[in-house]
Amino acid sequence: MPLSNLLKRGIAWALFAFTVAPAVAGLFSISPIRLDLDRHNKTDSITISSDEPEKKIQMQAKLMEWTQDAKGNDIYVESNDLIFFPRIFAIDKLDQRVVRVGLKVPAPATEKAYRLFIEELPPPADPGKKGAQVLFVLRFGVPVFVRPDKEQLAGTIEGMEATPTAAVIIVRNTGNQNFQIQSLRVKSGPAYEQEIVGGYVLAGATKHVIAQFPPDTCRKLGKLQVVMTTDRIGTVARDFDWDTSRCEIK
Repeated sequence: MPLSNLLKRGIAWALFAFTVAPAVAGLFSISPIRLDLDRHNKTDSITISSDEPEKKIQMQAKLMEWTQDAKGNDIYVESNDLIFFPRIFAIDKLDQRVVRVGLKVPAPATEKAYRLFIEELPPPADPGKKGAQVLFVLRFGVPVFVRPDKEQLAGTIEGMEATPTAAVIIVRNTGNQNFQIQSLRVKSGPAYEQEIVGGYVLAGATKHVIAQFPPDTCRKLGKLQVVMTTDRIGTVARDFDWDTSRCEIK
């Protein structure tokens, strides 16, 4: 399935219940898969389309504030910072519903990030059936960014940490808006080359991107060439000398 279609589909999560036969998740698609709000664009909407030909899908919307920890891992905390409705709704088979999203307060000096999770509600258990069953529901988190009035897009490859089985590339967003690492290529002569998709780096955040390799590759490495291609700050490159003393597994 093409990447664009995968992004539009929800992510399946397993829920456990005490019924008998497997229950299949309803299918839906979402458009657009990202929203950007600011002082001039205070409202927007998401269209959820049911691809389910046989049944109505029960759904809910839940807003999470999105931050990243010191290594760039995503942290979500439930939030009511934005206006969004409806919060609980149903979509008839092969039909559509629109969820509207809007600002409560003006844009801050640094971009704020959220994910609006659109998720299917699990069907009720059938009391007439016995035995264990896995219920699958679909969930997709739409990124929602509240942009600052003055954009400052910037980022650097801040450093590198060496381990016996990986080079950890440290990327820092030094601006006030997000960017995405579309690819991060790590190369050391003929001994090693890898390309990684790094994902989002939020405003002011640091992300650790791990380029792994087999233990016997560690002592073969020399100078590491790192090239990062992004969606909004262009291409950033930096070279590092590899320290083979880090190749000892302790």
